[in-house]
Amino acid sequence: MKNIYDIAYELESALREQPAFAQLTESYEAVTKDEEAAQLFGEFTRVQQEIQMKQMSGEGLTEEYIEEAQEIAGRASTNELIKSMMTAEQQLSVVIEDINKIIVRPLQEMYSAGAPTEEQ
Repeated sequence: MKNIYDIAYELESALREQPAFAQLTESYEAVTKDEEAAQLFGEFTRVQQEIQMKQMSGEGLTEEYIEEAQEIAGRASTNELIKSMMTAEQQLSVVIEDINKIIVRPLQEMYSAGAPTEEQ
């Protein structure tokens, strides 16, 4: 039997060879080389992380903060380099989601086989 961690490393290597990963890498490099896009992407990333932290801590978001986040997201979505990178990231995410569905299939099958009911 093959070591499951060895298989995971093989999967990692195969993922890096996917066209979607290559496109994301190229798009990310283009963003980081463009001063305006890099700064805007940094702002966008910062706001996303702050929102996640606030949500995890149960802290509410002020209307002012939401407006700021929407304004930054709007600017990011109109920047062609960032838009291209986000499209590439979404394509790679689809691949990763498909892989995840395959990986968790044994658990889903086990649980869907039916847990014993009180009548059994």
